[in-house]
Amino acid sequence: MSDGFRDPTAIDTGTDSFEHPGRARRAVVLRERIEELAPPGSAERRRVDDARGWAGRGYWDDLNVTVAQGQAQQAATAEQSVLVTDALRRAARGEVGEDTGEDLQAAELAAAVELLQEARNAPLRLILAHRVAAYVLTFVASLGLNRALVWSGVLDFSLWGWLFWIPVLAAEAKLRRAKKLGQERVVARIQARHDEARSKPSAGVA
Repeated sequence: MSDGFRDPTAIDTGTDSFEHPGRARRAVVLRERIEELAPPGSAERRRVDDARGWAGRGYWDDLNVTVAQGQAQQAATAEQSVLVTDALRRAARGEVGEDTGEDLQAAELAAAVELLQEARNAPLRLILAHRVAAYVLTFVASLGLNRALVWSGVLDFSLWGWLFWIPVLAAEAKLRRAKKLGQERVVARIQARHDEARSKPSAGVA
């Protein structure tokens, strides 16, 4: 018994042709059509192979992919924290950043520096500089406070410990806002460049 979907192009035409001749013929036509529309090495073929691979995956395959994606996201998040912290330190030393142009990552970092430079954001900068430790300490503190309030008899059920997460969530919100702001700036610059390119021929004709 299969734990995933069967690839429609992988039908065993040797035995299936006797039991389901119509389906076997359609499978042959489908394979030929895929070869025509998505030749090997093309971007279309890669998308087809990805789709076929997904269709044939089982539960454990999906779980492994999910774990790998989570690890990749964690690595990207850690790298982002390091880049933002370095950019903030350069800004604190008075180093003037170069024009980011249409570089998306540079635009996002520049936006993060702008949003986190003020003195009131010092706790958020500290959290981002020590992101993993901040998450661990916040989890321990929130869980400890909730249990202490319950064990002491002050409350039957406590959510007060979750207040410790407010600074962490605020730091994450700043990064999301910086990411969005950087993307908007890059899109605006690209649009301005295209508008300028379209206006040059008309100016020459005039």
